[in-house]
Amino acid sequence: MATDKGGEQMGEQYTGIGATYDSMTGLMDRMTFFGDVNEYRKRRVQCHIVLVQLSRLMQVNRKYGIAVGDQLIRDISMWLAELDEAYQVYRIANSRLMLLGPACSRQQAEACVNRIHSRFGENWQVACEGQEHTILAKTYLIHLFLDPEDTENDLLDKMNFGITVLEKKGRDGMVFFDEEIKRDMEHQKYVLEEVRYAIDHKTFRMYYQPIYDCKEERFVSAESLIRLWDRQGTFISPGEFIPMAEEHGLIDQISWIVLEKVCRFLGEHPELALQTVSVNLTGQQVSDVTLIDRIEALLADCQLSGSRLRIEITERTVADDFEEVKKTMLRLQEKGIRFYLDDFGTGYSNLSSMFSLPFEVIKFDQSLVKMIDVSRNGRRTISLLAQLMHENDYRIVAEGIETAQQAQTVRETGVDRIQGFYYAKPLPEEELLQLL
Repeated sequence: MATDKGGEQMGEQYTGIGATYDSMTGLMDRMTFFGDVNEYRKRRVQCHIVLVQLSRLMQVNRKYGIAVGDQLIRDISMWLAELDEAYQVYRIANSRLMLLGPACSRQQAEACVNRIHSRFGENWQVACEGQEHTILAKTYLIHLFLDPEDTENDLLDKMNFGITVLEKKGRDGMVFFDEEIKRDMEHQKYVLEEVRYAIDHKTFRMYYQPIYDCKEERFVSAESLIRLWDRQGTFISPGEFIPMAEEHGLIDQISWIVLEKVCRFLGEHPELALQTVSVNLTGQQVSDVTLIDRIEALLADCQLSGSRLRIEITERTVADDFEEVKKTMLRLQEKGIRFYLDDFGTGYSNLSSMFSLPFEVIKFDQSLVKMIDVSRNGRRTISLLAQLMHENDYRIVAEGIETAQQAQTVRETGVDRIQGFYYAKPLPEEELLQLL
């Protein structure tokens, strides 16, 4: 029976016969790791697994060279191999090392992981090609007890979810895969399944938030917003399913569904007392070479003029690929389609670039608008920005207006239109028609 450093008895350790090895570190490799995990499963024995994921290996390679990065991995591998005789150590990917041992108490498991975490808080002295380098090697640490019922895919899902949790926190650290984390993972799986179902069956619902014109004193446009209910009728927040769709590469498909639904709604209601309705496009859509042809075909199919449609593009999309965005905008402008710059004030704007693009409206982000509640300087900043935009022939929409005081103040700063709960919350199609 194997023991930990404190001498407490652990379960029976298993190392498969005919193991294969990683040529660079001498550790057992991915194939052997999963073979050993399967052996625990066959014996119906729970095992303890620790993932050590180097989170900044690419940065190390760029700064010091690949040879130094490789030596760092070898040094870390040797240290882990000598850490605790209760665990076998494997290299299953370039920057991913695994510790595998029989199940022990949570206290013992945490003691092992805490030793690893503590060591990676210190520098590594890496000798390579006659030089010594001081490197702080950061890691993601995920440790979990794997039950015999868990498949190889279950294990991979848990490890990847643990890394995602740490990445979203924006820092290195460690995660114990306990019941709370497991519930979070299961919930995300459920949301992802519902998103995929909604894509396949186009069951997303469209809501529209009217935009109030200060001069005309009426609603003149609206922004289309997507909503989702699951198959049991439970609402899933856009703040939850949209980031997940982006993470899994599904947002482009959703955006095309939105565009189609909005065009069909406008085509079916030519009497709609709004000048325009806006749709958000993703950066991927803007870069799609078929975008213009698809929009033209959709407008023709819905018997809809492009002048009824507005496209919202975020500051970030413009910043990511300025030349491609400009080319697409100019071509769509020829079809009568105009553009809103969304999220202005979130930190991506290059004013000289922005002024060279054919935007009709600049939407001041809610975070920018809230400056008016903070100080007189905030209010003055909004006024100066509004003046600058007007001098360059843009109209301005202030987003996120929730109170009468905010509405009055942004009017005084010179914005043209107001969007927010104070005037109207997002409405389903039927309620929008009734309101107008």
